[in-house]
Amino acid sequence: MTLHMTTLSFVMCSSLTIGFSPAAVLARFLRDQFLIKHVAQKLSQFEKSKVNFTKERELVLTALCITLLHGCAGSSNDMAGPAISVDTRVTEEPKPSQGNTSTDPSPEEPELGEAFASDNDDLISISNLSFAGAFSLPVAQDSVSSLNYSAGIIEVDGDSLFIIGHNHDDAIAEFVIPELVTSTTISELNSTGAPRQEFVKIIDRAAFGNPESLDEIAGLELVNDSLVINAIEYYDAPGDNQLSTLVVNDAYDLKNSEVSAFRSMQGFARAAGWMSAVPDSWQSEVGATHISGHSSGGPIISRLSVGPSAFAVDLEKVVTSDNETPITSTELLGFSLEQPLSDDLFNTSGQNNLWTHISHAKFGFIVPGTRTYMTLGWSGGHDTGVGYKITQNDGNLCGGYCSTSATDNYNYYWLWDLDELIETRDGSVSPESIRPYEFGQFDLPFQTDGNLIRVGGASYDSVRDLLYVSLPGANNELGEYDNPPVIVAFKIDR
Repeated sequence: MTLHMTTLSFVMCSSLTIGFSPAAVLARFLRDQFLIKHVAQKLSQFEKSKVNFTKERELVLTALCITLLHGCAGSSNDMAGPAISVDTRVTEEPKPSQGNTSTDPSPEEPELGEAFASDNDDLISISNLSFAGAFSLPVAQDSVSSLNYSAGIIEVDGDSLFIIGHNHDDAIAEFVIPELVTSTTISELNSTGAPRQEFVKIIDRAAFGNPESLDEIAGLELVNDSLVINAIEYYDAPGDNQLSTLVVNDAYDLKNSEVSAFRSMQGFARAAGWMSAVPDSWQSEVGATHISGHSSGGPIISRLSVGPSAFAVDLEKVVTSDNETPITSTELLGFSLEQPLSDDLFNTSGQNNLWTHISHAKFGFIVPGTRTYMTLGWSGGHDTGVGYKITQNDGNLCGGYCSTSATDNYNYYWLWDLDELIETRDGSVSPESIRPYEFGQFDLPFQTDGNLIRVGGASYDSVRDLLYVSLPGANNELGEYDNPPVIVAFKIDR
């Protein structure tokens, strides 16, 4: 395939005339030409160096683009490669925010195979998330489990959605993700239909059994076609459990796959929750292939991180190493009851809008192309305070910590500067000293009056560049006792 230089010159001049990023427009034009990835990266790097274009700089950029393309153009064999799309907009570092920022619906949906040529300089805001659509799930009742009363722990890879079934079952099924619909009316959403893989119980099949009686799956992560599972004991009263992690060797044959023994991860329950991949561009600085994290918000707070955590762990090695080797990790972010994210967990001051006894992070990941570590979950008591086994203003008697007002609860986010987390590796910064640069309420669709539909879990899919968030119990249109989750997708604008 030969690229026509006159056409490319016209595209570049047109882009400069209409005011769009030349590198971004050129990458969009060439996406269907299967241009090799490094050309787009070079163009993006040049584009990021601009301040204000003069006429001379416009001509220089056009010439540079044509020169680079001329050097890469050739036969179709030379040019073969994945479709690419590069976003070179420069985002200023947001100022710290403690307010509520909504994510308004947007009909635009990301395309497959998007690549990022960012130098990781930018911090993003919650306003960089835009609604890309949603889909529903069926009850999917079988002999093992169903999606009724699912906690909503998920893992997404391309068109595959792995999800935990009923809270009491700890079973996993795989569904095919349908086309997203940009509607907030449940009846208008596409459904996954029947599962690709029906529910399978995994914990009971662990090699050498389940000696610590772990009974709650807290995280799922696909690694090289294996499924890594983090699990905890819901009510570990002594707080002395050490086992947490096992591997299903073949995620795409859950029923027949070998399952490893439970292994100990350094950090124990403080680490053994969500898992997410570290972008390639950050792996050397983070020192690992993945992040594993967890937080307080469940029983026995003394064993948990009283704030979102981040432990650097090499899951690439975990899926290939032997069954009995403890998993090493490095704590980059973490808190304790003695050194919590906020020292006013009951919000007696009425001024704590950061973290309380009922805050709970459910997922965290490094946003590719940025230096933001994003954590999502829920919180409450920031307006009216928190009590323990109190009667709320609506007459409800709480079984544990709860907000004074029954409506003083919301989905929440906390954004962290990854540079600060990395500084903990050499001891110059302590993991408990770091604070988020932005946090606040995370507005999600499919909420009902007086009944918060909380974040159950989330997963970032690098194939489609989408963040998927599960809302357990949101689909309340199937029957009185049927309440499977709804999955919401967000595009991340950079």
